[in-house]
Amino acid sequence: MPHLPKKDDPPLTPASNSTLKGRRIVFVLFNLELGGAERQALILARHLFEREQAMVEVWGFNKSGPVAESCEQIGIPWRIVPFPLNGGSLARFFGLIRVALSLRRARPDILLPYTFVPNVVCGLIWKWTGAGACVWNQRDEGVMRFVGEWARSAARRTPPFISNSEVGARFLREQLGVERSKISVIENGVEVTLAKEHRSAWRTRLEIDDDSFVACMVANLHDNKDHSTLLKAWKRVVESSNGRKAVLVLAGRRDGAYKSLASLAQELNLNGNVRFAGQVLDVPGLLSAADIGVFSSVTEGCPNGVLESMFAGLAVAGTDIEAIRSAVGSAGLQFLAPPRDQALLAASILKLANDSELRVNIGAENQQRVKARYTAARMCGETVAVLRVLVSS
Repeated sequence: MPHLPKKDDPPLTPASNSTLKGRRIVFVLFNLELGGAERQALILARHLFEREQAMVEVWGFNKSGPVAESCEQIGIPWRIVPFPLNGGSLARFFGLIRVALSLRRARPDILLPYTFVPNVVCGLIWKWTGAGACVWNQRDEGVMRFVGEWARSAARRTPPFISNSEVGARFLREQLGVERSKISVIENGVEVTLAKEHRSAWRTRLEIDDDSFVACMVANLHDNKDHSTLLKAWKRVVESSNGRKAVLVLAGRRDGAYKSLASLAQELNLNGNVRFAGQVLDVPGLLSAADIGVFSSVTEGCPNGVLESMFAGLAVAGTDIEAIRSAVGSAGLQFLAPPRDQALLAASILKLANDSELRVNIGAENQQRVKARYTAARMCGETVAVLRVLVSS
């Protein structure tokens, strides 16, 4: 989805006398497809590789994707290993052993898993790998509600935890029994990237004329993002648009919800008013073609799609959940609707659609908020501070 960091991006200045220099740090991801968690991992991996001069690798289970391409462009080694948790208990045990042995050969100093399954896997096996530490990275508010004994065991074995939100930290405490003192809350960071193409080029590509009102949601198409409520709300927006064409752009990998969403759009007679853009690498360019951002997710940690829209200077209409409230701050609360409430979500969108001055003012406040609070440099710096304590202890 978002822009991938490349070798021709401005290089980061190496830190002097970094305690992480030469340390072997292995990121472990569910796969090497690109989503919000993977984007944050890439930002940090590049920082550790270029600025801290650590020896970084990125691993994923079973499936390659854009993350591998990005690693190659930066110069970071990547690897695919078999998913260890297939089959029954015995098969899973031997699957974990195989991953542990593979990691042991890589001689890691620190393991950095991202998302629930890699967190559990690495929490269970990190001591077998020879690593000095493993950091659990909680990237959502607890989507995986089937918290079994393996997950609790992994949490008990893991020394430090990083959550990108207070709601994620609460999940760790209440569902996994993690002590508050072991959790660092480090919110996501937005990287400053330039658009590859701008408003007119993107509108031409999407077959949207200059006079249309455009809303954009950047999120992979799966059920947790609740695009269906957004489509139903968009039907109300189209019917109330007073003759001005309204177009909704859904940008994201076409995961399991895509077919049902395409059918719903057809059922609602929205085919002329919805664009399924697929996975977009030039997110800054795409957002320059939008008038507002929208985000209908029912569960989030620290929502990249919201932060990217805010960074682009857009007002955001979205779901009234803790993570989005935290992101938009007091100025944006008036445009949030209860989860799955299509009528109020439509009303929030229409309030912005019908007042261009309001859109501009809220968009400017959003951009200022992201630049002040959600920088990639801040996220990397806070994470590096956690890692330095680990290698010094």
